This record gives sequence, C-alpha cells and structure tokens, in this order.
Amino acid sequence: MIESLERRVGRSLEAFVKQLRCLTESPQGCPDWQPHLDSMQQEVSSLCDLIADAMLLQKLEAGKVSVRLESLDLYPLLESVSRHLINTKAGSTVRLVCEIDPRLPHVLADRELTEAVLTDLLARSMKYSDPGSPVVLAARSVAGKVFLQVTAQRFASPGDRDFATEVVLCCRQIEVQNGQVTCQHHPDGLQTVVITLPVAPATF
Repeated sequence: MIESLERRVGRSLEAFVKQLRCLTESPQGCPDWQPHLDSMQQEVSSLCDLIADAMLLQKLEAGKVSVRLESLDLYPLLESVSRHLINTKAGSTVRLVCEIDPRLPHVLADRELTEAVLTDLLARSMKYSDPGSPVVLAARSVAGKVFLQVTAQRFASPGDRDFATEVVLCCRQIEVQNGQVTCQHHPDGLQTVVITLPVAPATF
C-alpha cells in the first residue's frame, strides 16, 4: 500500500514538472497555456483526494473513526447515491445503469461509511471513464451476503499502473465494518469494485 502511494505521488510530481517545463518554454500569453494549467489543476485535485483518503485510513487504523453497525435498508441509500446521476439535465446522456435486485435483505453496516464509499466510487468512475462509457451500479444477495458492484472503464486517471490506489484507500471503510472489498479486471478493459457486506441477523 505504501509503495503504491509513493508511486502515485511520484507520477503526479513528474506530471507537474512536465507541465511546468511546457509553461516556461511557451511564449507568454500563448493560448496553449490553458491545457497545461488545466492538467496541473487536475493533478492538484487528485492529490488532495489522495491525501484525504490517506488521512482517513490513518484514523481508521488508529480506531479514531466511530463505526455504528445497524440493520440497514440499502434501497434508500442506493437511491441517494445514484439519483443525481440518473436525473440529468435535458439533452445530457444518462451514463449510470442500475441493476438492483428488488429482494435485497437488510445488511449489517454503518450507513455513513457505506454511503461515502459508494458516492466516491461512482464519482471516480464518472470522472475518469470516457464520456461515452457507461457505469453500472449493481446489487444482489447470495448466501447471507450482499454484493454491491460498481463497474466502469476506469476509477483512476489513464495510465495509472496500480488498480486505483485511491479506491483501495477509500474502501478500507468497508473492512472496518466486517465487510470485504475485491477488485476485478475484465478482458474488455472494464474494472469492477465489489463490496461484500453481511446480511443483518434479523433478516435471515
């Protein structure tokens, strides 16, 4: 994990140096400056997200984040994290596809942590996948467990050799709830993050 973070920061620093070199070599007031500035801003935003995730991970590992497990109905939560992505402006293409089992049982989970993870995964998938590439949010239950899946073209910037270091950090929030997170690569280039949560005892 630490080595992955170091590589991620190293790539951002390399990108900064490259963009700065381009800016210094370009004539002052050149219209080509804007793409370089935009690229630098994107790296700044990405690094801010990474730092926030790393700080959260540190708090989780130190037991400083309160975990409140409860019998949680997933339908309102899934609607909350997806509503704004489905109800787009007129003329905009709906990229999010929801495949939710209508018979989902309640899970034993922390509402705020689970919602934060799903919100972050969907935001990253929309941000880094190509505009025409759909994102799939799926939920199903099997043998006393509920599987939440987000499938997308990418969860991190193109060329990132690691499997979305930011996503791994964020999903540590699931592990403190006695859940599991797995990441899958598909032959067609798509990637899936699978969140597994236990069914609440009262719903067996």
